[in-house]
Amino acid sequence: MTLRRPLSEGCTLVIGLGEIGRPLYELLRAKDARAVGVDLDRVEVPGDAGVMHVCYPYVLAPGFVPVTVQYAARYRPRLLVIHSTVRPGTTRAVAQQSGVPAVYSPIRGKHSRMREDLLRYVKFVAGTDEKAVAAASAELNAAGMKTAAMASPEALELAKLLETSYFGLLIAWAQEMDRFAKQVGADYLDVARFFEEVDYLPRVVFQPGHIGGHCVMPNIDILDQAFDSPFFAAIRASNEQKAAELAATSGQRLEPFRVGKR
Repeated sequence: MTLRRPLSEGCTLVIGLGEIGRPLYELLRAKDARAVGVDLDRVEVPGDAGVMHVCYPYVLAPGFVPVTVQYAARYRPRLLVIHSTVRPGTTRAVAQQSGVPAVYSPIRGKHSRMREDLLRYVKFVAGTDEKAVAAASAELNAAGMKTAAMASPEALELAKLLETSYFGLLIAWAQEMDRFAKQVGADYLDVARFFEEVDYLPRVVFQPGHIGGHCVMPNIDILDQAFDSPFFAAIRASNEQKAAELAATSGQRLEPFRVGKR
């Protein structure tokens, strides 16, 4: 899909005003008073939209792609920008099924300080049309965000999933190292001091806590929908064991948020 009409003809929409969409909307609204936020309730906008920013979760019924196509049919944007963490191939599928140029630009940062982190981290952008990528980058730049292009939406979709899954793998290994240390009567943090001067190892000593929240484990589930790897099961097993260990001491069972099996 090729960007054909100027974005200035329509308003900016942000669909999904949660922990990601709300701060993004606030930044866009600060630069463009015409920006409109849409959450669960239907919102009417005058005319067609210029840019529609998608910020709702990948896990939706009847599915992320059909829901996004429905929003595109309702608001008729010139350009779609998907910020949600999605399975590789999703952005291209949305563009093909909606007939609207679509680009991918995932979020990085902590939800508790998302507005600040949107301005801190480079916002990568990728799409199948150079004009659409340039237009999306200009929109984000105008709101104060730094941008950089990646070769394809599939590469960037994968990069986002690998980022959080890499983090999960490091925490799971910290959980295992903590168990090993306990078996020999040692303290994990004391043992980890041995790594500090080794340049090729991470500069952070990861805490061996339980992986909760709704990013790391759900993103591993999304990655598992597209690829086969024994690492996924290893991370889940270690995290479930950690939950059981904490339950044994606190009496409270911890359950990670899960997207679901393939």
